[in-house]
Amino acid sequence: MTEKILVEGTIPFSIEARILRELGERLVKEPEVAILELIKNAYDADASNCSISHDYPNQIVVQDDGVGMTFERFRDGWMRIGTSSKEGDSLTAQYGRRITGEKGIGRFAVRFLGMTLTLDSVCDDPERGVRTRLRATFDWASFDRHQDLGKTEVDFVVTQVGNDVPTGTMLTIGALRPSSRHIRWKDIGTGSVNVVSAARALPPPPDWQQLDRRSTRDPGFSIRLKVVEEDGEIDLSGEILEHYVLRAVLRLDGTALELKVYKGGGDEPFVSVTDEYVNDIGRVYADIRFFPRRPGTFEGALVDGRKAYNWVRSNSGVLVFDRGFQVRPYGVEGDDWLSLVADAARNRRDPESTISKHHFGMTKAVAAAPSENWMLRLPESAQLIGAVHVEGARSSVTDDSGLHAAADREGFVINNAFLQLKDIVRGAVEAIAYADRRLQQAQADEKAAAELLKSRGETQQAIEEIEADPNLSRPQKNRIVAMLVESQERVEQADDHNKEKQKQLEIMSLLGVIAGFMTHEFGVAIGSLKEAQAELDNVAKELPQFADRAKAFRRHATTLQNFVSYSRAYVEGAKIKPTKPYRSIPRLRQVVKVFGDYARDRDIEVEIGVEPEVMVPLIPAALYNGIAQNLFTNALKAVTAKDGGEKRIAFRAWNDKGYHHLQVSDSGVGIPSPVKAKIFDPLFTTTESRNDPLGSGMGLGLALVQRGAEAFGGKAQLVAPPPGFTTCMEVRFPLDS
Repeated sequence: MTEKILVEGTIPFSIEARILRELGERLVKEPEVAILELIKNAYDADASNCSISHDYPNQIVVQDDGVGMTFERFRDGWMRIGTSSKEGDSLTAQYGRRITGEKGIGRFAVRFLGMTLTLDSVCDDPERGVRTRLRATFDWASFDRHQDLGKTEVDFVVTQVGNDVPTGTMLTIGALRPSSRHIRWKDIGTGSVNVVSAARALPPPPDWQQLDRRSTRDPGFSIRLKVVEEDGEIDLSGEILEHYVLRAVLRLDGTALELKVYKGGGDEPFVSVTDEYVNDIGRVYADIRFFPRRPGTFEGALVDGRKAYNWVRSNSGVLVFDRGFQVRPYGVEGDDWLSLVADAARNRRDPESTISKHHFGMTKAVAAAPSENWMLRLPESAQLIGAVHVEGARSSVTDDSGLHAAADREGFVINNAFLQLKDIVRGAVEAIAYADRRLQQAQADEKAAAELLKSRGETQQAIEEIEADPNLSRPQKNRIVAMLVESQERVEQADDHNKEKQKQLEIMSLLGVIAGFMTHEFGVAIGSLKEAQAELDNVAKELPQFADRAKAFRRHATTLQNFVSYSRAYVEGAKIKPTKPYRSIPRLRQVVKVFGDYARDRDIEVEIGVEPEVMVPLIPAALYNGIAQNLFTNALKAVTAKDGGEKRIAFRAWNDKGYHHLQVSDSGVGIPSPVKAKIFDPLFTTTESRNDPLGSGMGLGLALVQRGAEAFGGKAQLVAPPPGFTTCMEVRFPLDS
């Protein structure tokens, strides 16, 4: 049978309307992403303001004051699926901003947030030569009901409006979806912070002339969030700027100068200056904010702290505005018009400004003390965001009166007025440095008072626990309570305590020098002692009554020989970091040998449970020996202080999970729970003053052990003791030290 044609022609592809929903769900998966895309659209439209209001379940409104959309841009961009109206453009037309939106996601963003959309956009239409308003309505549910997307229609109307109607676009998204109920506004703030500018959030007073929007200079971009359930409107850049640590507000009107420095969160001035100032400048208003990187600065902000600091750094600098127009290069990257970078580089110690010299003068003693000299706290440019508003002279005659633009329009002529401007603005920054010193002193005092109060409470609680412990005898209770009281007395005298701690550490350093000298001298003396020992042995053979004395002399000479050998190895080893790991067990045996007679005379059993192959990482052998010695002598004193029972000390060392572990356990008196938190505090000691060859401690031993361990990435800590022991100290070092 011959085939015959039944139907012939061409046919286009048809697209089901539900493709919009599927594209939206693939491209936009969270409401925060959707809103961020709409913010990008506002920024790309050269808007200076974008506001977002959220009233679930009714509507979300996104409004900007950008250039708006013509009907043709709406038809060929918004209404054409699969292309972006920004394709091929890298910069915006009016302000030359770098395009941030992409892929035409905006239309899908509104589809994701709600079931309806009303688009209202006012723009200057170049083809029609008039200002027009485009209004279009979308019912996304009806889109889903149509099988062919090409047959789905959107109602719109274009009208002519007067030039007094501002340009911009407003998107009203209605019938909100459940996913739009809870929006993480902090994510919105963090995600959009890079396009928000600081200058618009630091305007001049209301009576000053504002920026002319007809200017082609970019006025910056601000975002305002209005959330119904949070009952308020939030300016994103203002939100960051309100988390300043210190803020200086400067006013000069006529000869009246007023400078106030505020603490973050404070309404009353922390520092205040009122003065008369010879004024060739005219009116000046400055708002300068200080953002040092300190804990808690951006706590509670709508923006992640790390992003906020990056934003501060990107927007840093003290800018100058002449009747609302920025005057370059002041405050831009690389400019140092206030000499902050230059003075920081040379550690300038004396104030430069007239304000500081008159009101914040320093004595020679303060100037010489790094901790007191507030000029050494002069803020860095990267820590400051500020705006200085002036009214430059409009006369063609250039003289010392008034700020005159330079011939190349870059900055002002350097005349008397400009030098005065620099002087008073520099004074405002120096006032921040002065206030910061006062602020940190006050905070340190508050912290010390709080710590003292806490320490008193802890000490009292510890005493009560000791008194209530049925396992302690009355002499033991008295000893521990006396120790706690003595420790608290040291804390009460914090300044003296710190000075004493520094003195003790200095003494320890000096003792190290003396130890080196003594080790050398004793080494020379050992030879003479050996000769004397031989002569005494001969005498003892002839006179038996000297035998016991000869034996004791030999024992003491051997102890001294061991001490000198140990000290020599310690002093020499402190200078050298090993090039390869070394075995632990010889080091521990050497430590035990030095104090072997002390332990044997008191029937103390010392065991070293270390395998021969255990290696110590690359830390100085002297440090390892010193730590082991300190832990050993502490254990010896704890065991000898105990009445009755077993007298045991055990060394253990092993390598496991990337660390070398050293433990010293003892069966001594133990450490009461209330005291455990204090054992690493410098000058805190649990050793009573007593007549003992090991002496009573200065309270530096465990503090130095901890410091030595931390210097090589290690840690010292009190751990649960093995069975049969009361105390166990552990020091660990990373094997890759």
